[in-house]
Amino acid sequence: MKYYLRGKLCGHLCEECFEPLANNEVRLYLPWQKENVISHVVADTKDTFRLVTKEEAAARKDLLIATAKTDEKGNYTFELDEKYSKTAFDIDFVCGTVPRIPPKPPIKEPLQIHLTTVFPEWRIDKQRENYFFQWEYCIPTKWWCLIRGKYFDAWVICGRMVDCRTKTPIPDVTITAWDADFITDDNLGSAVTDSNGHFRIDYTSVDFKKTFLSPFINVETDKGLPLTFHSGPDVYFKYEYNGVAIQGETAANRRKNVGYCLCVELCLKDIKIPDPGIPASFTKIGNNGNHFINAVVAGADPNVISLLTGKTPSGQAFFSCIKLRGNLSKTLNGVAMEYSFETIETVGPGGAEIGAWKKVLAPQMCEAEIGSFFTLTGDVMNPVSIVPYKVGNVSGGVDAAGWIAVPQAANFAPNINGELLSLNTASLNGATVNMAGLVQGQSTTTIAPLRQNRYFKIRMVKREVGNAASEVFAGVSVPVAMFNTVYQNVPQFGSWMPQVSNEMGVACIDLQELIGGGAGCTPITNAIHVNYTAANPNMGAVSLTLYGPGGPYSIENIAPVGSVAETFGTATELHNPALVPVDTLRRCAYTVWLSVELKLTDGENQHDNIEDWLSFCKG
Repeated sequence: MKYYLRGKLCGHLCEECFEPLANNEVRLYLPWQKENVISHVVADTKDTFRLVTKEEAAARKDLLIATAKTDEKGNYTFELDEKYSKTAFDIDFVCGTVPRIPPKPPIKEPLQIHLTTVFPEWRIDKQRENYFFQWEYCIPTKWWCLIRGKYFDAWVICGRMVDCRTKTPIPDVTITAWDADFITDDNLGSAVTDSNGHFRIDYTSVDFKKTFLSPFINVETDKGLPLTFHSGPDVYFKYEYNGVAIQGETAANRRKNVGYCLCVELCLKDIKIPDPGIPASFTKIGNNGNHFINAVVAGADPNVISLLTGKTPSGQAFFSCIKLRGNLSKTLNGVAMEYSFETIETVGPGGAEIGAWKKVLAPQMCEAEIGSFFTLTGDVMNPVSIVPYKVGNVSGGVDAAGWIAVPQAANFAPNINGELLSLNTASLNGATVNMAGLVQGQSTTTIAPLRQNRYFKIRMVKREVGNAASEVFAGVSVPVAMFNTVYQNVPQFGSWMPQVSNEMGVACIDLQELIGGGAGCTPITNAIHVNYTAANPNMGAVSLTLYGPGGPYSIENIAPVGSVAETFGTATELHNPALVPVDTLRRCAYTVWLSVELKLTDGENQHDNIEDWLSFCKG
């Protein structure tokens, strides 16, 4: 039979915080001082725990029976011969590393620590094949923290974040530890609280001994005067929740000269959002494109609206509801703040202003989320409630003159690089054009003149609530291209099943062979003539495609497109990829499809392509 001595080693950092002693060596010896075996066996491990000197290690060398390596959970196993079944053992721990320290040169010699002497009470396993004995030990805080810090420069903060009143744990709070220093406070590290509110931050002395002369001179200095020097950091904490800074501690709350292990319980009575200290300003359009409002030459920056065209770098004009983005603060000049937006039309992207600036009023707004309220609930399953605050035509929050007051509640977090207002651009240049009577293949100008983009500057105004004398501008855009014209009664589906559409552009086709020929049932034999019309001042790619057996086939001889606002005519050539005669197509059903790209964006997504299609039979 085999004899297995198994165990598990860990080290206490705090009462509720411990770590497995992974990837270290455990040594099993015959007893060194045989005359004191009984007293050593019955002694508490805290009384036998000691650092083994080199002399003692050398004297016990011949008594070593076996070594084992701890796994990631601190487990180890010795397999012993039956001849050791009636003896006691000395158990030593050889520490060459500690968990979670950054890569650094190893210590010159691992520490050998004598843990205890055991006299196993062997038990037979369930299969009655082998004997086993289990011995587990967790090194007390005072010893383990000393070993980690003194020999490995491993410092740690173990803590818990709770609701002050209910003691409910608060998960998902980002805790950042800071060392208050004479010149510049040092960031010791950050951690996010788990489902039980626990967090852990590991650091080394390098993190809190930085000075303006580092790395040549590193020393820990005390906050304030007179200047003093000491060994441990002066720790205080800052908090974030859901990416928003909430109230934390300051250097005045610092814990002075803390040791290698710091155990803390932090609590929140209420969530208070400090004013971010960033001036309220309008900087971008859209949550997705991040289109900055400054003026540059087209193509010079992938995130800046073009000075030459008023469009995004990808050549898109704006339509529908666009989100005006930037930063908000609760106050201006230390007083509660309110803000509004204004627009003015210009002659082209770089032309003169037309008329006067006009306030954006509630009916011109769509819904915008300008911040959130954070509230402790006391519910362990949902400890923090986050309620978005929205303003706009439907949501309210806008007075009759277009002013939006920033909520002053302590638990309100105004947006940073977020939504300030959603402007319905159709309220500035919305229009309709009746295209009834348009014939596919002809220009839209046979019905109505081509509609073009219009251009508007947008600016933010902020002030102390109700104080007109305090008004200041907080960001003005270059002239921005907008298009919101709806083309009504555009013919669709050709002569097969004629209907009409109402779209932001024109896309329509018909087959010459089907016009007046049995409501689309006339078979096509040896030729195809696709009459097409496409129009929009922000038109991108235009494609005609024939789908069916052997396809798809591109219908390629269409008029050039690109920067033009309209293309129309008749296309006849099929390619796949070479020219394909119509009379070689198989007798079957086919569909012709027109797709027109509209380079219009609401700041989040580009407008869908507009399309028209019709089917026919090949005879």
